[in-house]
Amino acid sequence: MKAKFKTEEGVFDAKTRFALYGFLNKQVIVTVDYPISTGKEADVYRVTTGPLFEKNGRKAAKYAAAKLFRIETANFQRMQDYIFPDPRFEKIKHSKREVVYAWVRKEYKNLLICKEAGVPVPEPYLFDKNVLLMEFIGEEGVPDTTLKDLGSENPEKDCGTLLGYVKKLYKHGFVHADLSEFNVLVHGYPDYKLVLIDLGQGVVIGHPMAEQFLERDVRNIIHYFKRYGVRKDFDETMKWVRGK
Repeated sequence: MKAKFKTEEGVFDAKTRFALYGFLNKQVIVTVDYPISTGKEADVYRVTTGPLFEKNGRKAAKYAAAKLFRIETANFQRMQDYIFPDPRFEKIKHSKREVVYAWVRKEYKNLLICKEAGVPVPEPYLFDKNVLLMEFIGEEGVPDTTLKDLGSENPEKDCGTLLGYVKKLYKHGFVHADLSEFNVLVHGYPDYKLVLIDLGQGVVIGHPMAEQFLERDVRNIIHYFKRYGVRKDFDETMKWVRGK
């Protein structure tokens, strides 16, 4: 089984390996290829899908993305602010491991909400403990680039698109809560679309800080596109987003 990994084994702790072995044993994936992105709390790897990946109606796809959440280095305090007030996760034990496991479930559920709202996000496939398997966003096996790294070719349009996503999600009872140019992928060329990622911190409207998070998301978008000369009034934009 160890030969299945193309990455250095030192990247994975025992719990993460166990979850990955489960996907390998079930032939959902056959290899863990290379890191797409790395961070203090989670790393995302491209994985090659196996013969049983299409089970349960999933579309045929050569690659998927595996998001591996680090348990020991997770920012427990930050996660608590997003997860414990969320009415969907009121009965979680206050231990780092249980919070990280809940965070994975939360991102899975949040991705489903976005899909239902018609907002482009990676399709969530499966999760186990601290590993989330989801759609690989890229072309010909090469992962797409973030808006932060690639920049905007059509700032006025892109700003309107992202604010439109925020409005759609809010109407659907959901807030991304960490939306910025760092968490948007640019997919396709020349007729590209913007895809939201990193949904773990997203909250439903029942969260006591949902409105504050909503305003922060809108400010981040307005601030980013201001450098391109796009001017949006914050108060007017918030009225539009809230449908007032």
